[in-house]
Amino acid sequence: MLLIQYSQVLTVGLVWTLLLGLVVSLLATVVATVFTFVISRKSVIASTMAFALVEVLRDIPLIVTVLFTYFVLPILGLSLSPFWSTAISLSLWGGANGANIIRAGLTSVGKDQREAAASLGLRSWKAMVLVILPQAMRVILPPYVGLVTSLVQATSLGAVVGMQELLRAGQILIEQTTISQGGSPAFLVYSAILVVFFIICWGISMGGMFLERFFNRAYETPRGGATAASRSAEAATLTMPEIRA
Repeated sequence: MLLIQYSQVLTVGLVWTLLLGLVVSLLATVVATVFTFVISRKSVIASTMAFALVEVLRDIPLIVTVLFTYFVLPILGLSLSPFWSTAISLSLWGGANGANIIRAGLTSVGKDQREAAASLGLRSWKAMVLVILPQAMRVILPPYVGLVTSLVQATSLGAVVGMQELLRAGQILIEQTTISQGGSPAFLVYSAILVVFFIICWGISMGGMFLERFFNRAYETPRGGATAASRSAEAATLTMPEIRA
């Protein structure tokens, strides 16, 4: 079978795709965190500039950003490999979109939670980690998992600048087979690539669902139901485990 015969080429492409997806996901999270921090600053100039940069990165087509990074930056004296050109381009786009997701999640936490943390003497970063972020994760996780799957799918854009990820490996396989054997195995190869991307993104979605259930545990209704008074008492103490931690 053709796929088994050229399995080494496809495996190398798959490894590069997984590595690129991991690097992009981590870098995009870092970029999103930095953007969120700067936008939420009290400095009007800094927050305005960061917000404008986020909007520019979100509005430019992703393939244009990839091509710009690979072909234009060398003119400015900064040459990057196809891997890092793709990684940086995707990370900036993902970070810009991730910043809006994180900001929405943090905004969803009521002001009273911040005041409660301050009354207990928690500094800003401790209040963020122990009180605000655990509650905001319920809002952040669903769209952020969707963003990560989009970033993994977008790793195929590396083929545009010559990076030998999974899609590029499949293209090379199709070209070599067409030249040597005369028939094009495009349907078979692209179908296999489609299945592989589906499995990867499905695994990410399942991991995201597990994390959602983890952060939703404190909000689940106890078995057998609960009275209005008990629900009110539970709601009033939702953040206490995090504060005591």
